Amino acid sequence: MSTVKLDFAKESANRIKLLVKQNNSYVLFSGGRDSLVTMHLVNDAAKKIHKMISVVHVDTTVSTPGTLEYVQKTCYQLGVELIVVRPKIDFFTLTRRWGFPTVTRRWCCYHLKIEPLKEFLLDCPDPKVVFDGIRREESPKRATYPISGVHKHFKCLCYHAIFEWTSEQVHSYIAEHGLKENPLYAKGFHRAAECWCTSYKSVKQFLMLKQQFPELFQKFVDNEKCLKTGGSALFRNGKRIYLRDL
Repeated sequence: MSTVKLDFAKESANRIKLLVKQNNSYVLFSGGRDSLVTMHLVNDAAKKIHKMISVVHVDTTVSTPGTLEYVQKTCYQLGVELIVVRPKIDFFTLTRRWGFPTVTRRWCCYHLKIEPLKEFLLDCPDPKVVFDGIRREESPKRATYPISGVHKHFKCLCYHAIFEWTSEQVHSYIAEHGLKENPLYAKGFHRAAECWCTSYKSVKQFLMLKQQFPELFQKFVDNEKCLKTGGSALFRNGKRIYLRDL
């Protein structure tokens, strides 16, 4: 690992240690690489000052099969408390009510992720801090985020622990510490814990889902049949794309 990468890890760890010392700490762990590194960093910092952290995983009810099992196994191996939260109503029930999410009508993020987290965190004791694995280079929108601040929904401090890290540094940290990645990466899912909300999914991704996880794919096809308006799972460039035709 280069000196630059070590400096990034050390700088992040020092800030994390201060926040953990002053707050009850919760780490969001999706099952992907970035949140894996974040969890390891925060847990390592907490152990050095004899503090405990809680790891929170959101089961969106439509994640890639195997994600929850990986999350559970990883938390067990690291010896951290895992809390799993879920939406009150599952994704497929909501799609039968409202239709599939689209780029311009993206109801999935709030109802499947933010709302269950919000309800959980509101009951957690203050002072508290939430750590996540958001990184600047992931998208132009995320590049505009502040590295920390009071979350508008959670009403507590949220810190993006590896915000300035590059993908290369994330990979290097995982290798350096011998962390086990989600095996879904090896199956071709570049965002291993993917929530299969249809807003930004492509035909290619759904073909991969059909091949590797046909039961989950069939749920989407069955839900298309339930929509009275003739809605489709995918809607791109003004055209409906029916998964039953794939």
